[in-house]
Amino acid sequence: MSLSYRIAVQSLRMNHVRTALTTLGIIIGVTSVTLVLALGAGAENSVRGQVNNLEDNVILVTSGAKPSLDENIRHYNPYGISATSSLTEQDFNAIRLSAHVEQIAPLMILNGSVSARFGSSPNTPIVATTPEFATILGLSTNPGQFVDSSTTRDTAVIGAKLANELFGSNQVLGQEFTLKGRPHTAVGALKATDTPINLSGVDLDHAVFISFDDGKSFNQGVAQIQQMLVTVKDPSNITNVKGEIEKILLANHASEHDFTVLAGQDIAENGNVSFRAVVILTTLVATVTLVVGGIGIMNIMLVGVSERTREIGIRKALGATNGHILNQFLIEALIMCLTGGIIGLAAGYGLAFLIAIQLSFEPALTWQIAATGLGMAFGTGIIFGLYPAIKAARKDPIESLRQYQ
Repeated sequence: MSLSYRIAVQSLRMNHVRTALTTLGIIIGVTSVTLVLALGAGAENSVRGQVNNLEDNVILVTSGAKPSLDENIRHYNPYGISATSSLTEQDFNAIRLSAHVEQIAPLMILNGSVSARFGSSPNTPIVATTPEFATILGLSTNPGQFVDSSTTRDTAVIGAKLANELFGSNQVLGQEFTLKGRPHTAVGALKATDTPINLSGVDLDHAVFISFDDGKSFNQGVAQIQQMLVTVKDPSNITNVKGEIEKILLANHASEHDFTVLAGQDIAENGNVSFRAVVILTTLVATVTLVVGGIGIMNIMLVGVSERTREIGIRKALGATNGHILNQFLIEALIMCLTGGIIGLAAGYGLAFLIAIQLSFEPALTWQIAATGLGMAFGTGIIFGLYPAIKAARKDPIESLRQYQ
């Protein structure tokens, strides 16, 4: 095995340009897979960490039935049309009256243009909610205050990064701006959260927050609630409170289960199902690059077998067995693939950290992702290097030597 390894390394060094170009396909494939897996797992960890910070004392109520991973993949459609929310103000009031509920915050999420003297944002998340939203998520403002019962209909709180885009700083108190064509006055700026991926599903740093009544005024006075955040008085009783909320909603919805109630770590798991669906789809696409790279390796190795027919004949004449020849060529394929895998792994993580700086979360650095990338590279070497190796091993030594006499 050691002799076969030395011969394989020497052969690759003699054709270093061809070796580098052949390895490039594996590098690109492993880079793509590593990048997708690291960012996807990092996004999952971000949401899970937020739930942990709330000490698992939060219940999330959303519109629509909970989709499975299989449904997310089979029915994934980036152009899908969202249905009207099934959650109503009656549901919100009924849950709020529960003796076991400590706080509840509705989220009525609109989208619209926001403009001020320094700039504008054409498609900004507009969150109509109550003061409990900031309390539950631990949000704070600087300067100013969050929306509460004392704020008027035409006032708003602005996310930290959106405030800089619209006014050039977070000093927004008393500043006027236009929200969906209606004048509003800023009463506060939210402190930066740097969590664009969070359990509320809203990029808080780029959003505008208005009172619940103001939100209804944009929708003909009707509350269109996408989700509700609930905390309970006794965290150890959260499972029972979740069941109670489900009973309340079933009673209000004529036993139609057109909603989802999640508690504790189930909230993180629900969001992660969507992340995993995207990760699986993009990983499958990235795997095509590895297949193309593997075909390139097989093609170059078949050419190499033809070019080195005399070498094979001489080695066999000197006592090399079919197994020795097979090992030599298979090792060449594995060296190219594993080298490409290691470089691709490093490049993938490098890109993941650069992208994650903009997304404000850490990519996942785990042995499972490294093993996946290197395992796919190793498998590519075995699958696409085996046939050329077998073809080289089966060459007749006499015919090989006679061909070049």
